[in-house]
Amino acid sequence: MNLHPLIIDICRAISRAGGRAWIVGGVVRDALMDVESKDHDIEVHGIELDDLRRILRSLGQVNEIGKSFGVFKLSTSEIECDVSIPRHDNQVGPAHKDVQIVGNPYMGIESAARRRDLTINAIAFDPLTKEFADPFGGMRDIERGRLVAVDERTFPEDPLRVLRVVQFAARFGFSVQTELADLCKKTSLYSLPPERIWGEFEKLLLRAPIPSVGWRLAHDLDVLDRVLPELATLPS
Repeated sequence: MNLHPLIIDICRAISRAGGRAWIVGGVVRDALMDVESKDHDIEVHGIELDDLRRILRSLGQVNEIGKSFGVFKLSTSEIECDVSIPRHDNQVGPAHKDVQIVGNPYMGIESAARRRDLTINAIAFDPLTKEFADPFGGMRDIERGRLVAVDERTFPEDPLRVLRVVQFAARFGFSVQTELADLCKKTSLYSLPPERIWGEFEKLLLRAPIPSVGWRLAHDLDVLDRVLPELATLPS
C-alpha cells in the first residue's frame, strides 16, 4: 500500500505513545483491488482523546469534527486525512440522523470493525507491522467478488447502506449475497434525506463502468420503488 509519509509519521507517533494506528475503510479495500483511492482514514486504538489531540496538533493543522466521539481532520499543504478513535453507533430514533455515537479507544479491532456495513469495508491495515486485521473475511469476499453484510442485525440501522450496496455492486462488478439482498429489500428507506439518496446515485452514475448494472440491481432490490418511484418504471 502506497501511503503518504505523513500517514506513517502519524502511526509512528501513536505507537511511541503506546497506542496502535490502523488504516481503515475504502483505502484498504481499494488497495487490495488495485484501485486508486484518495481516502486517508486512520483509526487509533489505546490512546485517550486528549493525548491523540496533542499528537495530531504536533503534526499539522487539526480540525475537530466530532468532539464528543473523537474524529479529527488533520491537514497539511499536501494531504488531508481523517483520524478517529473507535466508536459505537446506536440508533435512537427513526430518522437517518437519530444516531448516538460513543467513542471508545479500548473496544478492540473486531468490535470496531463490526460497526461497518460490508465485510470488504471492515479490513484494517497496520503500516508499521504490515499486518491486516480482517475479522469478518473481507479479503476472502474481495477474492470471490461478492458483497456481504458484516452484521445482519445492525446492517438495517443505517438505511443508506442499501444504496451503497447498489453502487458498490455496479462499481466493482460484485455479486450480492442472497442474505444481504433480502436485508436490502426489508430495510426501510423512508427516513433517507434526498441529498444522501442523490449522493449515492451520483457515485453509481459517475464511477461505475456500466451504470445500468446498478440500475438493474436497484430495480431487483425494490430500491427505486421506495426512493425514486417516478423513475422506477424506466427500463433497466
